[in-house]
Amino acid sequence: MGWLSYALLAVASYSVFYILTRVFLKEKSSDAIAYTIVFNFVCALLISLVSLKNGFILPDIKHYYLNFGLMAVLYTASQVLIFKASRTIGASDLIIFSSTRVLWVIGAALLFLGEAFNTPKIIGTILILISVVYVSAKKKGIKLNKGHIYALLAAFCIGIGFVNDSYILRNADTISYAALAFIFPAVLTLIVFPSSTLKLKYYLNLGILTKILLLGVFYSIGLVASYLSYKAGGNASQIVPIGQSVVIITVILAALFLGERENVSKKIIAAILVSIGVLLLR
Repeated sequence: MGWLSYALLAVASYSVFYILTRVFLKEKSSDAIAYTIVFNFVCALLISLVSLKNGFILPDIKHYYLNFGLMAVLYTASQVLIFKASRTIGASDLIIFSSTRVLWVIGAALLFLGEAFNTPKIIGTILILISVVYVSAKKKGIKLNKGHIYALLAAFCIGIGFVNDSYILRNADTISYAALAFIFPAVLTLIVFPSSTLKLKYYLNLGILTKILLLGVFYSIGLVASYLSYKAGGNASQIVPIGQSVVIITVILAALFLGERENVSKKIIAAILVSIGVLLLR
C-alpha cells in the first residue's frame, strides 16, 4: 500500500471510532481520566499482541530517551487538556480549535524534519481547514474563554507529538513503537493522577470493557495506519492535514447511520472541499 492509502485508511478507521463513541458512550463518563487510562492500556494490549506475533522490536530508547519522555508528556497533557476543554466549550468549538494542530505539524515538520511544503499543499491544507470550520461553526459565533485556550494547547501537544513520533519512526518498528505510544502516556497518567485508580472499577465492567475494546480496535488501526503512512513515504505535513478530513467523514456517516441530517448541504460542500484538499496534498 502507498502512503496515501494508509492515510485514508486511518481517516476511515478514526471516523468509525468517533461514530461508535457516539453510540456507545452517550452518557458522560464518571471520570474521564480513569477512562483515558483504561482506553490507553486496552489499545496498548491490542497493538502489543499484533507486535508480538510479528516480532516485537524494542526501539532504541537510550538514544531517543528525550523523545520518549516528550511523547509521554505531550500525549498525557493533550488528553487532560481536551478533557478540561470539553467541560467548558461545545463540541463544535473544540473541533475548530483542535484543528490548529495542522499548523503546528507543518511548522515543526519544516523545521525539524526538513520537509518541503509547496503551493498546492498549502492550498490543500487551507481547503481542509476551511471545510472543518464551515461544517462545525454555529451561527451564534464563538465567545473566547479558558476552554478555547485548553483546546489550543491540546492541539499544540498533539501536533508536536506527531512530529516527534515521526522523528523516532525513522529508525523504529512501526507497530512496536505504536504500542509504546499508548503505554507511556497511560503510565504517566497513573503517576500524575493516582486518585483515578479508585475509579477504574467502573470501566472494568464486562459490558463497558467490551465497548472500549471495540473502540480500541478502530482507534489502534487508525494510529498504526497513520504511522505506516509516514513510513511508506508520506510527510507529516501531508498526513495530518488529510487526517483532519475525519471530521467531515464522521458527520457524513452520522447523517447516514445516526439520522443526524441537519445542514446536509453544508456537509456535502465540506466533503467536496476536503476531497479537493486531499488531492492537492498527494
